[in-house]
Parts: sequence; C-alpha cells; structure tokens
Amino acid sequence: MQLLNSSSGYGALTKLLHWLIAALFALQYASAIIMLRVPAEATTLGVTQAEYYNWHKSLGLLALLLTIARLVNRRSGALPPWAPTLTPLEQVMVHRAEQLLYAAMLVMPLSGLVYVMAGGYGVRLFGIFDLPNPIGSAPRLAVLAQWLHVASAILLLLPLGLHLGLVLGHHFGLKDRLISRMLPGRK
Repeated sequence: MQLLNSSSGYGALTKLLHWLIAALFALQYASAIIMLRVPAEATTLGVTQAEYYNWHKSLGLLALLLTIARLVNRRSGALPPWAPTLTPLEQVMVHRAEQLLYAAMLVMPLSGLVYVMAGGYGVRLFGIFDLPNPIGSAPRLAVLAQWLHVASAILLLLPLGLHLGLVLGHHFGLKDRLISRMLPGRK
C-alpha cells in the first residue's frame, strides 16, 4: 500500500490520520461531557476534574497537530476518484462536509487554546510541563474564544453526521462497501 494518496486509492498516511483524528475527537467529546459534570472536588473513574481538563487540553493540541499534518498530507498527493456509487449531489455534499470538518478541526482546538490562555487557566501538557502563555489575561477574548469553542464543537456534529450518514447509508443500505476505501489495508 502506498503512503500517500494516489489515483488508485487513499494512502496509508491518510487512513492513519483519518482514524486517529476520529478517535481523538470521539475521546474529546466524551471527556468534555465527563469534565463538565464532575464537581471540582470529586473524581470520576479515579480522575479529578482538573486532570480531565488538562487531558482534554493536551489531546486538543494533539488533535490540532494531527489536523495540520492531515492538511499537509491532503495537499501532498492526488485524491482518488470519487466512488462510482456517489451521485453528483452526494459528491457536493461530501466536499462541503469535508470543508466544514476541516474548519471545525482547526477552529475548535485553536479557540480552546485561546480560551484557556486568555482566561488564565493555562495548559499542563500531558501532566508533564506547563506551556507558556503568550496571550496573558484577556477576559473578553476568553469569553469570545469559549463561545467559539463550544459553537464549533456543536457545529462539527452537523457535517460529521452527514459524513457518517452518507458512508453508513452507502455501506449498509446500498451495500457498496464505501467504507472500505478508508479502512487500513484496503484499496
């Protein structure tokens, strides 16, 4: 299997980044739900609220780096042709959903980073060291960034739902094995 995309299919790097990002964002949504419901003095699954927040921030920065790597990879090779079972309308929908997904994958972690830095919360990266705060205290910016972070997290669900619905509908409804194009080891 080739590393980069080509006219014969998605490359191994594209598939790896796709599934890593999918797993990270699923984990981020789950951790956000938990951390927002854990009282400050309590623990859930042996983890404090502060630890959930710091892991959420650390994984968000990792997701941002993987998104950037994914964008660079996307520009590095040719895209395979559209699946023959996709209608022209579905192709437009997939293309627009992809644009919205990339935008959200950039806006969500960036706005989260601005929020925690401008709000004075900081980031203890994977519990190892504190990242420097290049922004400093900026309460109005923090509120704006927090709003953007939450709004982009909610808006991400729309193109994600479209993407999943289309792929699963084709795979299980039309039985055209559309999902196999992005599975490891498949062409």
